[in-house]
Amino acid sequence: MKKVFTLLLALAIGFGLKAQCPLTQAVDFTATDVHGTEVHLFDILDGGQYVLVDFFFVNCGPCQIATPKVVESYYAMGCNQHDVFYIEISDRDSDAACLNWVNNYGVEYPTISGAAGGSGISNTYQIGAFPTVILIAPDRSIVINDLWPINNAQSVITALEQHGLQQHDCNGATYDPQVSITVDQVLETEVTATFTPNEDCASYAYTLATEAEIQEWMGIAGLDLPEYLWNHGMPGSGVISNTFSDLTPNTEYVIYAVPADIDGNLGEVVQEPVTTTPSGPSDIMPDFTATDIDGNEIHLYDILDAGQAVLINFFLTGDPYSEAPMADVVEAYRLYGCNQNDVFFMGISPNGHDNECQTWVDQFGVQYPTISRDGGGNDIAQDIPVGYYPTIMLIRPDHTFAVRDIYPPTLEYIINAMNAEGYEQHECPFEETLTFSMDTIELPYATPTEITVYNNTAEDAVIQSIQETNEWNNFCLITFLINGEEYWCPDDLEITLPRGESLTMFMVCDMVGKNAPEYIEDLVTVSSNLPDASFTVMVEHAWSVDENEASATLYPNPANESVTLKGGNLGMVRVFNALGQKVDEYEANGSELRINTTGYENGVYVVKVGEKTMRFVVKH
Repeated sequence: MKKVFTLLLALAIGFGLKAQCPLTQAVDFTATDVHGTEVHLFDILDGGQYVLVDFFFVNCGPCQIATPKVVESYYAMGCNQHDVFYIEISDRDSDAACLNWVNNYGVEYPTISGAAGGSGISNTYQIGAFPTVILIAPDRSIVINDLWPINNAQSVITALEQHGLQQHDCNGATYDPQVSITVDQVLETEVTATFTPNEDCASYAYTLATEAEIQEWMGIAGLDLPEYLWNHGMPGSGVISNTFSDLTPNTEYVIYAVPADIDGNLGEVVQEPVTTTPSGPSDIMPDFTATDIDGNEIHLYDILDAGQAVLINFFLTGDPYSEAPMADVVEAYRLYGCNQNDVFFMGISPNGHDNECQTWVDQFGVQYPTISRDGGGNDIAQDIPVGYYPTIMLIRPDHTFAVRDIYPPTLEYIINAMNAEGYEQHECPFEETLTFSMDTIELPYATPTEITVYNNTAEDAVIQSIQETNEWNNFCLITFLINGEEYWCPDDLEITLPRGESLTMFMVCDMVGKNAPEYIEDLVTVSSNLPDASFTVMVEHAWSVDENEASATLYPNPANESVTLKGGNLGMVRVFNALGQKVDEYEANGSELRINTTGYENGVYVVKVGEKTMRFVVKH
């Protein structure tokens, strides 16, 4: 008898009357096999493999006879790793029944039970007799509708070879387990390292020893290095940070690690040499050159040799103990002159990368240089070395430590350390000087002049004073209008000027003495709390800046739809917004260029023509 039919089919059509799958084109399906793996037919075909599908049910006698032969052919054809992918589908059985079947016959390819979708797939393919083995080509055509008889494994192999499929050895999954070692901190008697495995590394073992120690231990155990580490090292999986303690100062050690894949196969041993630091702290702070998160190069000895002491706050991002003193450190920075006087402040993090340190800086309002792990923070901390965090140290200009660790890290103790060294407190002298000169603007004598100050800085600025002076000793009465409030001749201000906004003042100059000029040159100094403050000034709708020259003009100013640039042979003209971002570029032919500003946002813009710089405002 060729096959076992269901009772109804056997009565209706008998045996062996026609091919058991009448379709010529495959119908896609997605189902989950008894091991929980999703099988998507067209994904396999689109990957270039043929698909052999064996339709069966567990109580089918001919299926029980044929399945061992199909399994044997599966191994001969490369275990689903090469030309052909095997699947078997039950039209009626439960997951449990199919799992028992899989275990009995050693089926390693996907098995889809009737309950998991096999019944529907069998109906779609109109399978009426069992077993029915079909072969689907990558172009989705069914090239074998019923592979029968299956006398032995060679019957299946020969049928597949007739379609150009070749036999292959079963290559099991290959793994390349690896584990990397990062040395985080080296002290006199401690070394901290982080172990990071790759995806193929299921577990690993690690240890630290001198070269002599590891050779002795291997000899006692009678094992080579990988086996010794695996059997006697500390076990690990995932990313682990470990501190090796009770070490000997100034001694060469090696950190060893051996990875293993999911099958327990050992990979290549990784070795990372490390030398503990000498005992006893050095009185000299080691030099370093690093890059802060803004891209500025920081050379410690250059700062010290210029006569400033250096206060360094070593911190860990994400560490609440490092966060606690930040308000006091930032306040101390302001009390001692914002890096402009006796002491230069900086922050160094051995663990935080640039983006994490930028978040730290923004969170705590830090304005002094901050060096992240990316900029060399970890190397600096190891060279000193720094044992715990936070550590706030003060270094004298002669490179010696004034205090290795200001503790507790409070404002009171920072001030005490400064006082002990004789460092005085100073105000932060951040100023922007703007000159109203005859070349750029004329201030008429005894006439109110409207002056607008724009904050071009990338953050809010606190204006602390605005002062004016000139060689004629004239008395200039300054009145400020800020948010509708009037201020007369203010000496000290605490006015917040938001980024991109402006304040307006009126200046009236009245001469004292004879021979008063018709027009006055004046100097205005704007002081703020920011080290990189940038302000621009517009006087009666015309910009006043030192570098402008009368040979080039911009009008109208403010601009709405356009602004015209005139003067000389203009050549290359570039337009930047207040943040320094280029918004337009032109190659001007001749002495006049009209710039369309309809698409510009309201605000301050800079025009650069060669070495000349002019500013204008857009107001729609």
